[in-house]
Amino acid sequence: MNVRFKNYRIAVLVVTILFTATLLSSPSASALEVASQERVDLFLASRTMLLEERTPPKMKVGMVLSTLGEDAEISMGVRVEHDLGVEEYLKLITETTYLKSEQTIAGFLSLKVLPFGSDPVAVYLGAGAGYANGLRYQAFAGVDITKNMFAEIRYVNLPGGLGNGRLHLATGFQFIF
Repeated sequence: MNVRFKNYRIAVLVVTILFTATLLSSPSASALEVASQERVDLFLASRTMLLEERTPPKMKVGMVLSTLGEDAEISMGVRVEHDLGVEEYLKLITETTYLKSEQTIAGFLSLKVLPFGSDPVAVYLGAGAGYANGLRYQAFAGVDITKNMFAEIRYVNLPGGLGNGRLHLATGFQFIF
């Protein structure tokens, strides 16, 4: 009987140790609740970020490199593009470029139209007027290569351009706000 009692005590001790280890290793209800709340918060945050990512930008500010000018040298300028709120199809562009060979500044105010919207690739047309050694106008076609880069070909009634044909290339980088 003594042997049985020892075996019984050992079995009870082993079961008690296993039960205690199981209780200590299992997460508590409050820990599960905290983990669940963290998952919900993470889901809501990712959903908010996705909505912000899909929202079209209201303003773009950037740098432009173009062949504008008589000698078709690379001219640098700044550009601000503002959404006019017409279902993201119409934008207002203000652009200023320093013309190195003429040693003057050219400024244009233009309207940009996205006839196909901005998905999947924004192809656009535009026209504007401005000043560059006299009143000038421009017409352009372009594409947003990425959200931050664009490329354009422009006709500007300014002497110079590719083969003196008054066609000018432009490209740039822009920050989205």
